[in-house]
Amino acid sequence: MRTVEASLALVFLLGACSTRRPLWRCTLVALCMTSTGLVLVPDLVAPPGPARVVAWTLAAGFSAAVAALAVLLAADGLLVLRREGLARPQAATFAGGLVLATVVGLAVLIAVRGGRALAGTTLALGVPTAYLTSLFVCFLVVSKARGRLWSRHPTDHVVVLGAGLDEGEVTPLLAGRLDRAVAVYRALVARGADPDFIVSGGQGPDEERSEAEAMSRYVLARGVPGTRVRRENHSRNTDENLTYSAVLMKRVGTGPRCVVVTSDFHVLRAAMVMERLGLRGSVVGARTAPVYWLTATTREFVAVIWYDRRAFLGLSTLLLLPGLTLLLPWR
Repeated sequence: MRTVEASLALVFLLGACSTRRPLWRCTLVALCMTSTGLVLVPDLVAPPGPARVVAWTLAAGFSAAVAALAVLLAADGLLVLRREGLARPQAATFAGGLVLATVVGLAVLIAVRGGRALAGTTLALGVPTAYLTSLFVCFLVVSKARGRLWSRHPTDHVVVLGAGLDEGEVTPLLAGRLDRAVAVYRALVARGADPDFIVSGGQGPDEERSEAEAMSRYVLARGVPGTRVRRENHSRNTDENLTYSAVLMKRVGTGPRCVVVTSDFHVLRAAMVMERLGLRGSVVGARTAPVYWLTATTREFVAVIWYDRRAFLGLSTLLLLPGLTLLLPWR
């Protein structure tokens, strides 16, 4: 039994190390962590002894971590709801926190009662919760870490993705992206590069000017030469941002390498779109205000899964392999 689960955990870990796709890596890491946790499940109903103490201690620690995450999600969602009003992202974050808290409460209740129902509950409740929680935490860590890393090699383009305007002016979120992009541009120039500065964003139905127009004004006022600024003013979403920017890069006739600048919670989806389009380069994340970061990252978590849903569902079915071991007789 333990050999099967440990072997699956090792296979998932090797798979995570061998892939460069961020969602695949996070999914395989979550599968590895879930399989590793299942190694300890038989000890939860074992006779009293050191193994049982260790298993219950780790289970209690994991439950406490999930409960803490539930509180953070619910509190952040509620705070943003009070500031911004009712909207799907913050409502989903608040609801997600409540669901996690409910699951932990049920697990604690069943654990206190004990009995043979523990094994079935672990399979039906604990395994999916452990998997999804591990996946979400991995997504948070990878998003934050990847947004801070970018290649310092000479680059042909710096591309900034739009994020909406407020009465025709740059919002604080978009200003963060532009400030980070200007810093990246200056660092590249200091190393001898001469990249184009592409601002990407179309005009919404309720906007008096395109995002690209407002963005160009912002960076010109901060010293980016007007001869290097190029506007992509037709896009409406991330896919179009990068698709139309790629067309603009080809039209300019310079090289294909680029640094894409967006918000830190958005880096993985931007990287996935870059990969699909065959764009070479890296993604840089601008910092988001802490009060909005968790809610925004939760929304991106769902968006990234939906974007690569076939691969995600295919990989997630592998969760059945370690999960089914719980149905076998424990030895």
